[in-house]
Amino acid sequence: MNDIDINIDELKSWIGNNEIVFDEVSENLEKRFRATLDIDPGEPQVGEIASSGIHWALAPAVVKSSLLGKDSHPQKGGFLPPVALPRRMWAGCQTTFLDTLKIGDQVKKRSSVIDVNLKNGKSGLLCFVKAKYEFYVDKKLVIEELHDIVYRDFYNNQATKVIKNDLPLSNPDFEEVIFAHPTMLFRYSAITFNGHRIHYDYPYSTQVEGYQDLVFHGPLQATLMLRASEKFKNTRAKSFSHKGIAPVFANENLHISVEQLENGNVNCFTSTSAAGMTMKAEAVF
Repeated sequence: MNDIDINIDELKSWIGNNEIVFDEVSENLEKRFRATLDIDPGEPQVGEIASSGIHWALAPAVVKSSLLGKDSHPQKGGFLPPVALPRRMWAGCQTTFLDTLKIGDQVKKRSSVIDVNLKNGKSGLLCFVKAKYEFYVDKKLVIEELHDIVYRDFYNNQATKVIKNDLPLSNPDFEEVIFAHPTMLFRYSAITFNGHRIHYDYPYSTQVEGYQDLVFHGPLQATLMLRASEKFKNTRAKSFSHKGIAPVFANENLHISVEQLENGNVNCFTSTSAAGMTMKAEAVF
């Protein structure tokens, strides 16, 4: 592992940093989002309720190609702090749905850095950044969420180890199986304007970052979990919290398992045969 010196005081100076970006829940975005999830794209009409999870495709960072880093993320030090660790991953988030987005909505997304911390983990030094995202339509707050982003180092020319995690559910109340086709990953990268090379560049993902294949997007996995939970309950969730446990790779089956709770909410888990549980979540109804 590289010997990296991190000035936590400098990184904490990013706390309070914010930005505002505008976007539209367009008919074309809705169609492409549906098609990516293997849903009939149909002909979305202005005023219809947009698909659950589409907010993760709104108002992405848009920078010119020369301002991208080696991993094709935007270079550090803009909105997010310049953490001197090369691997950046979505660790999870807590989302509150105050209202539904609709086709044609003009959305204002306000982003704020609210915390930065260092921690020594099993794989070495970790840096956790917490960011708050607020989505407004006509000055009304529609969605509010907290993101957990983790940065860490990686070993050159050494495969990322996958430790199999136990799945705390043997008889789910509802289950779906999604094949992680590389085209799904490519399409999701396209509609979210996500340039991170681990999702579509096989040589980079395997030879530079040490993964066994292309890496499934965290928010895409969360979207499938949210939609499975809502399909089981036949209604929209009021809030959804999820946490990443292990990476999911292209060309394997992703199992989505839903468990009914006594309070009317549901637990949701994703798993693969190689890694066991890969993400866990709770949907509140």
